[in-house]
Amino acid sequence: MRFKPQASWFPWLLFAAVMLYAVLDYILFDPLFYTSDESLLFITVIVILYLERGSILASLVGKDFGSPLFGFGLFSLGLVIFTFGRLSPVMILQVWGLFLMAAGLVAGLSPREYRRSSYFIALSGTVVVLMGRYAPNILSSELAVTLASLSAKVISATLFPVVADGVTLYFDQYSATVTKDCSGMNSIFSLTALSVLYLRTGHKRKPWHIFFLVVSIIPVAVLTNFMRVMLVILATFYVGDWFAQSIFHETAGVFAFILALFLLSLIDRLLLFVFSLVKPLVESSHAAD
Repeated sequence: MRFKPQASWFPWLLFAAVMLYAVLDYILFDPLFYTSDESLLFITVIVILYLERGSILASLVGKDFGSPLFGFGLFSLGLVIFTFGRLSPVMILQVWGLFLMAAGLVAGLSPREYRRSSYFIALSGTVVVLMGRYAPNILSSELAVTLASLSAKVISATLFPVVADGVTLYFDQYSATVTKDCSGMNSIFSLTALSVLYLRTGHKRKPWHIFFLVVSIIPVAVLTNFMRVMLVILATFYVGDWFAQSIFHETAGVFAFILALFLLSLIDRLLLFVFSLVKPLVESSHAAD
């Protein structure tokens, strides 16, 4: 596949400029951007577009177009939603707009055989918006209380005394609050969207395989964020509150998200391994019959 400058490059350059503008604006002018897991939304956009890189590369060649009218309409809808999100401002609407814009570019500029890719990009973006809007409000407070209590018990039994009072932890001269961002709920929607596209790549997975992998998203998100809470407490106690609540807090959040993706990948490989062992047994039993 040879690349040379095409007119189809301009819309993608516009998309990249719009996304870069949004990210830089939050980084430079929003001090709360680093303290919320919503910053992972932009990482989700990048990862999903990377997974769909084949359709994007096909659109850059400019040899064949899919559905220009449909793609233009989807891109325009995404641009309107993004603009509304910028004016509001509502970050999750901006991210939804980016998903729809990218889906529109794939639908309009890639050959027709890549239309399914545009559908998945738009669908995953919609899942991100719906889950990102409602999931953090579901059981987030209960999860936060549970994580605070469990963290206090584990650290008190192994390292130093920690007392849990609701979502607040008290240790030494410090105190730390387990917010809904630390409960794992804000990671669930991003992991769900990534899993949807991850499942459609590579091996053909059976329904039970997909079911177990999707079901594991919630416990994996909670487990990795439990580890995040533990790390923040240890950093506060051994280094200081100034360190734990600065860049370390945000770094721990990104680490928890990456670790969750890694664990989901391991679970997927384990399920593939188990199925490879079970399939010969099933085939041999049928042959014996």
